[in-house]
Amino acid sequence: MVKVLFDHNMPPIIARSLHILVKPEGHEAWALRDKFSITITDVDYFSELGRESGWVVISKDVANAKRGPERQAILRSGVLAFYLKPAVQKLKVNEQAATILWHWDKIVQQRDNNRNGLFELPLNKGSKFSAI
Repeated sequence: MVKVLFDHNMPPIIARSLHILVKPEGHEAWALRDKFSITITDVDYFSELGRESGWVVISKDVANAKRGPERQAILRSGVLAFYLKPAVQKLKVNEQAATILWHWDKIVQQRDNNRNGLFELPLNKGSKFSAI
């Protein structure tokens, strides 16, 4: 089972809609504000997610992946983090959701095959994830 958390810079409607689509397969999708206080820090929510297995975070904040404390928290927690590439970030919300859905099976597979990691989520369906 994969559990996906969409951080504060992602529209909550994507998480809530995805949850409906993936729940029959045993997966979960959460908007950060539906799981944690809106004042929680990135380091703290990664630590909290690390107490459970199977978490993926989807974000637009690629700078988060490069800041030392946040990057270390991600790697320590065992969470997989996916950051939308700029071309995906420029899309309308429904197109961002569609892009995430196109990659859903690969996201699940990546979660199954990796203990942790930081990756870019590309626009094209056939593209592979690149490590950050």
